[in-house]
Amino acid sequence: MKVSINWLRDYVDIDLSAEKVAEILMNLGLPCEGIELSADDAVIDVEVTSNRGDCLSHIGIARELAAATGKELRLPEVRLEEMDRPASDMVQVEIREPQACGRYTARVIEGVKVGPSPDWVRKRLEAVGLRSVNNVVDATNYAMMETGQPPHAFDFATIEGGKIIVRKARPGEQIVSIDGTQCTLTPDMLVIADAERPVALAGVMGGLKTEVTDATTTILLEDAHFAPVTIRTTSRRLSLPSEASYRFERIVDIERIEWASQRTAQLIVQLAGGRIAKGVVDVYPGKPQPRRVSMRLS
Repeated sequence: MKVSINWLRDYVDIDLSAEKVAEILMNLGLPCEGIELSADDAVIDVEVTSNRGDCLSHIGIARELAAATGKELRLPEVRLEEMDRPASDMVQVEIREPQACGRYTARVIEGVKVGPSPDWVRKRLEAVGLRSVNNVVDATNYAMMETGQPPHAFDFATIEGGKIIVRKARPGEQIVSIDGTQCTLTPDMLVIADAERPVALAGVMGGLKTEVTDATTTILLEDAHFAPVTIRTTSRRLSLPSEASYRFERIVDIERIEWASQRTAQLIVQLAGGRIAKGVVDVYPGKPQPRRVSMRLS
C-alpha cells in the first residue's frame, strides 16, 4: 500500500523524514518496499500482511505512528447537514445472506453535480496510485484510502424499485462490471441486486449500468461488511482484483462502518454538492452484544 507523508500529517503530527517513518513502520512489522520522492511529498510503499487489514489506510498507518511516537491520533471531524426527508423513505435494504454480508448501510444524497475533482484531491489519489475519475467516485476512493472502508456510489436513478437486495447470484446471471468485463455469475457469488437484476459484485466491483456519470444527480451510497472468503472467491474466479476486494479479503471493522459512511457522504457533498437524506438505512442482522472483561487492578 502506498502512503503519502503529507496525507498522514492530517492525522498525526510527524516531523520526520520518509526514511525515519519507514524505519518506524519496519520495526512495527510493516516492511517498506520503497520510497518515491517528489518536490513536496514522499510516498512510502508499505507491505501490509494479511492479518493487518487495519493498516490498509492512512488513518491505520497514522494510528501505528501515533502509538510508536506518543503523538495524538486526529480523526476527521464529521458533521452532516441533513434534509428533512428520511433515507428510509427512499431506499430499502434486504440482506438474504447474513453469513456473507454482516452489515449493509445505505445513504441517499440528492442534487449532486458530477464533474472534475479539485487539484488537491487528484494529486493525493494519483500519489497513491489511483487515477481521478470524477468528484463523486474520487470522494469514495479518497474515503477508502483514508479510512480503509471501501464504499460504493450508485446512480440512484438506475436502482429499480429503490431497493437493495444482498443475495447469491442465480445460475447464468450476468453483469458488466465498471471496467467493461462481461461476467457470468455462479450461485456461490454474492451480488448486490435491485428489484430486477444484479447491479454490483459485492465487495469487488460495481456494475456499468449503475455507475456514476455526468448525468447523475442522486447518489445511493453503500458501506458494508462482506465475508472475506466470499469476496476472495468472486474476485479470483472472475479475475477482477480491486482495491475494494483487497481490503474486504482482509479486515474491515464492522463497527466503524456507520462512521465511515458519514465521512464518505461528507466528502461527496464537499466535492460535488448536494443534500443528504436524513439518517441511514442500517441493516445489521448479527450485531453482537458488548462483552465485559474483568481484570484485577494489579
